Amino acid sequence: MKIVKIGIALWLFMTPFLLKAQQDTAYKYEVLAGHDNDFTIFGTRTDWHYTYGIHLGFGWRPKQTNLITQLFPNKKAFSHYIAAHIQAYTPDYARTYQIVKTRQPYAGWGYLDFANNYGFENVFLQLKVDLGILGPAVHAGDIQNFIHQKFSKDIFVDQWEDQIPNQFGFNLRANYAQDIFTEKWLNLYSLSRISAGNIFTFFEQGLYFRFGQFNAIGRSVARQQSLLGNGETEIFLEAGFNMNFSAFNATIENANGQGEKVVPQNLVNHRILNGHVGVFFSQKRYAIGLKWNYTEGEIKGNEPHRFAILAGTYKFN
Repeated sequence: MKIVKIGIALWLFMTPFLLKAQQDTAYKYEVLAGHDNDFTIFGTRTDWHYTYGIHLGFGWRPKQTNLITQLFPNKKAFSHYIAAHIQAYTPDYARTYQIVKTRQPYAGWGYLDFANNYGFENVFLQLKVDLGILGPAVHAGDIQNFIHQKFSKDIFVDQWEDQIPNQFGFNLRANYAQDIFTEKWLNLYSLSRISAGNIFTFFEQGLYFRFGQFNAIGRSVARQQSLLGNGETEIFLEAGFNMNFSAFNATIENANGQGEKVVPQNLVNHRILNGHVGVFFSQKRYAIGLKWNYTEGEIKGNEPHRFAILAGTYKFN
């Protein structure tokens, strides 16, 4: 498998950093860049459902607490984060072999989110709010075709004119991770995620394994929270699975540009099994993570979907 080869190569590349003595340093600020894609990274021609994501963020450790942070007196560290995201969702436009012959609508979701992050002894808590637009104003189709023409050399997608029309989007979200078991190079932790809003409403519960050198989950690159640490070195493999219980997904259940709800309610999958394998590295100013994701997908009976996530951060004072 390509993910295994890439993981081994990254492991061999980063191992020498572990042998270098260094002084750990706490940083005040962090910038993040990330890209999700179901085609360009691994060449798995599955350009459908969640086809890509682009993420840019900025985080900082404030000197003073606010009303929310004062509710958690036992926290070891906390930070704020603001980020911009564009995500695209498409049907299986290039193929016809899906088991269920239902094509979900095209959808572009662009939003800003603001997060409060709290690191405890063995717990991580994140509270988030999303504000954005679902619809043509995001220009998700233009970005997709730019990626196809310049990088993946894929076909031009000209069906975006029927995408879900513009609407305001709002989600309240929370993520809660807790270390369950740690023994030398092995760690087991749980992750709970919840979202309530007019774009995504769901509850998700997962169980994840880490193998290597890692921080407690409250300050680990596994949850993109190495800013809450002191620049310690992390290098580990992670694997896990979760079950997503979806009450509403606007990218599937909203009407398209013709006013048609193209996915019948009896085909909307409200219980979705997901899994991933990834490799993570963090040292002083730098952090990077690469994950390969598997999901059953949001339409019952269709082929499983695969996509990759690549994200990196740079910290400074």
